[in-house]
Amino acid sequence: MATPERSTPERQRQHGKTVAGIQIRTNNDLEMHAEDSRLSRLWEKFDDERLAHSIPDKAAGSPVYGVYTEFDDGLAGDYSVLAGVEVTDEEKVPEEYATVTLEAGDYLVFQGRGRMPDTVMETWGQVWHYFESDDAPERAFLTDYEVFEGGDQVTIYVGVK
Repeated sequence: MATPERSTPERQRQHGKTVAGIQIRTNNDLEMHAEDSRLSRLWEKFDDERLAHSIPDKAAGSPVYGVYTEFDDGLAGDYSVLAGVEVTDEEKVPEEYATVTLEAGDYLVFQGRGRMPDTVMETWGQVWHYFESDDAPERAFLTDYEVFEGGDQVTIYVGVK
């Protein structure tokens, strides 16, 4: 069973970095229905093609990232998601891969450990619940990202103002 940590998330300042991989455009309405989910197909392709091991110019020791960007209207609109790895030089990444920059700035950090993808979904549930609170900081909706380490751990970074 997945065990997202229930404590108050830690606020961290993160440096920018470049991630390369494959990207889709989706929204929360589509993702709530398994038959319409674009995220599951994105991750299947990423895993089937072993992209974590084959994307050129991968930074040494890079974990796998799920990067959320290009938000149209916060939670209500479309957004882009990239599955990829950190790269050291965006210029060396072939055109068939998309690249995004993880924006430098303040993030709230949420962690979960357990069976994937259940743990990711449960940890995002914790994120949404946290931001329903009146005293939660305002989300930036520039870059949010997941970091996958090992087969059973995810750390979600949510950009805040």
